[in-house]
Amino acid sequence: MCSLIDELIKQINENALQNKAFLIGFSGGVDSTALLHLFVELRQRYDFPLRAIHIHHGLSVNADHWLEHCQQFCAQFKIPFIAKKVQLASSANIEAEARKARYQAIQAELQANEILVTAHHLDDQCETFLLALKRGSGVKGLSAMPTQTQLFSVPIFRPLLRITRSQLEQYITEHQLATIFDESNDDTRYERNFLRNEVLPLLRARWHSIDQAIVRSAQLCAEQQQLLEELLQPILLQHLSADGCFNLQQFADYSREKQKQLLRLWLAHWQQPMPTQKQLQVLLDEVVAAEQDRQPELQLNNRMVRRFQDQLYLTPIYQSLQQQILPLAIGQTLLLPDGLGEISCEQSAQGLLLSWQQHQFVVLPPVNFQQMTIRFHYSKRVKIAPQAKHTDIKKVWQKLKVPTWQRTRIPLLFIDEHFYGAIGYFKNYAE
Repeated sequence: MCSLIDELIKQINENALQNKAFLIGFSGGVDSTALLHLFVELRQRYDFPLRAIHIHHGLSVNADHWLEHCQQFCAQFKIPFIAKKVQLASSANIEAEARKARYQAIQAELQANEILVTAHHLDDQCETFLLALKRGSGVKGLSAMPTQTQLFSVPIFRPLLRITRSQLEQYITEHQLATIFDESNDDTRYERNFLRNEVLPLLRARWHSIDQAIVRSAQLCAEQQQLLEELLQPILLQHLSADGCFNLQQFADYSREKQKQLLRLWLAHWQQPMPTQKQLQVLLDEVVAAEQDRQPELQLNNRMVRRFQDQLYLTPIYQSLQQQILPLAIGQTLLLPDGLGEISCEQSAQGLLLSWQQHQFVVLPPVNFQQMTIRFHYSKRVKIAPQAKHTDIKKVWQKLKVPTWQRTRIPLLFIDEHFYGAIGYFKNYAE
């Protein structure tokens, strides 16, 4: 009993969380009930903000009963309680979908200086390690769960990773705490339940210290990953541009293994999920190593890795705008699609003044023009200075060093079907 409180205090101190507010993820089961009660006990010694949050997934017929139980428990111990109902999209991986929805709901409720506390314990750590092993993960994946991390932009604290589930069960019994049971925990179609209910009991019967051995291996993997990152961090910084792009100059001089690790660190810098071995292979062979005159790209989860010249860019998956034709009027502010902001158009002494993001564009329109439109596609030749020759617009974009995918996201001004220029980049003196 006291040892669990001591472990909690130790973890808070080791992770420098003494001045934090705590939001406990509370399902009502054994693990989270023990965790929440430990924080209640600790709150009697130290004064810190404490709240609990319960996520109602709606996957069980008992979900409403669980929510009511958690609400009553928190009322009993005077803990501010938040209940969030989430709706899950139909998915082949309901576990992943529920997890994502859960953390999105928590992120919306998290307050400043507050950290989410979860009840993951030593047994969970073993399961996570074995799941990573089953996926063929490397050192980073086999490191299992760190005590403090961030997931879906939510800061997470796991203070019970050295505590076994049997210790938590004993704590529940000693304090006579009521808990709920999620019947889905018996469903071995879920991989974690299969490990927990069928595989690990066999391993523990044969090797009594298997849990400690697995956790030790996970810790060694974590240490090796940390050392690897420390050694490669100065090299990563040499390749990291001011805008977060990855500079590929001299990258080909590295070994294949070093290239892979640097790309993983770059993606981690952007808080992206790690690519599979196959994805990483494609990234190196078809994007990084592509011919210089190509602009290859690869989708990784909900982002695109694109190459332009000697730089890798990580961008959203953009909407196609090539067919968009948007009417623009003097005195109007026009909202552009796909998060491109607004364009305003005002009359000035020099002509029409168009403003977009940090750019301003002045144009003298013909007398009695009929219509202005904003578009995002033009393929004919242009003349970017009064005395210049007509040239292919593609060469203009290349000279301005505008990446290929950005060229179709820059507002183009048309007056009576004539192209007058790209706002913030160049005027077309051919008209």
